[in-house]
Amino acid sequence: MDMSNGLQLQHLESSIETEPKYYMQHQQSLAKVLSPGRYQHGVSRNKLFDYSYGAGELIVCNRGIDEFVRWNSKIQILKVDLPDEVFRAIAEEVGAESVEIRSSTKFEDKRVDALVSAIQAEEEGGSLAGRLYMDSIAQALASALVQLRGNLKRGLLQYHCGLTPTQLSRVKQLVYGRIDREISLQEMAGAAGLSTSYFNQMFRRSTGQAAHQFVLNARVEHAKDLLKSPRLRVIDVAISCGFQTSQHFARVFRAVCAVTPTEYRRALGVTG
Repeated sequence: MDMSNGLQLQHLESSIETEPKYYMQHQQSLAKVLSPGRYQHGVSRNKLFDYSYGAGELIVCNRGIDEFVRWNSKIQILKVDLPDEVFRAIAEEVGAESVEIRSSTKFEDKRVDALVSAIQAEEEGGSLAGRLYMDSIAQALASALVQLRGNLKRGLLQYHCGLTPTQLSRVKQLVYGRIDREISLQEMAGAAGLSTSYFNQMFRRSTGQAAHQFVLNARVEHAKDLLKSPRLRVIDVAISCGFQTSQHFARVFRAVCAVTPTEYRRALGVTG
């Protein structure tokens, strides 16, 4: 799944190999083992180390590292590639030139595991929350990795205030003005003049909602108004509220309102 140059997912399934394969990590990545398996790994073709994994275990893969892997058994892996932009934003925020993440062949953290599980659930559920939700998860994953495996000299700042009324107004204007189109976390943060990680924390403090939840709720509320008009088809309402298909719109609407758009319209006594 490609989230438009943001977080990307790859489902990998290996076959047993006799010779090691060369890999180059172009993105900072996390891997979650989906089925048990064994492989050999190392930075030199002639010096490989044995690893064995159970389902659910996590691996942190370094960006820009040359490595060799020989698969000793069939294994299924979910690979989560994080965009460079989220790490650049964190580096700028703490006054660092760059961020490097130390690799880990056996990585354990409940928060990271929960975020990866949320990614899986979003993919399996048909990507109901959309790009903004995945942007937020990418930001949260990057922040967690920097805190746990990063080389930053300064720790990440924690913010205890919210957006100013002017900042919040600008963000809302952006959301309502783009209600019929996809919107990214970077665009929302830009409207407030903040980095994405800073914006995420402050927006939640100001509204009590994550950015993606706010946008979804705004689209659904707009849809409720449009559904009152008998002249508009459900697909017309869906497109006007930023959904690409009526099926996607119906799933999101039902998740928020517990009824489908058609059922909602029928309850209002709207026909046509």
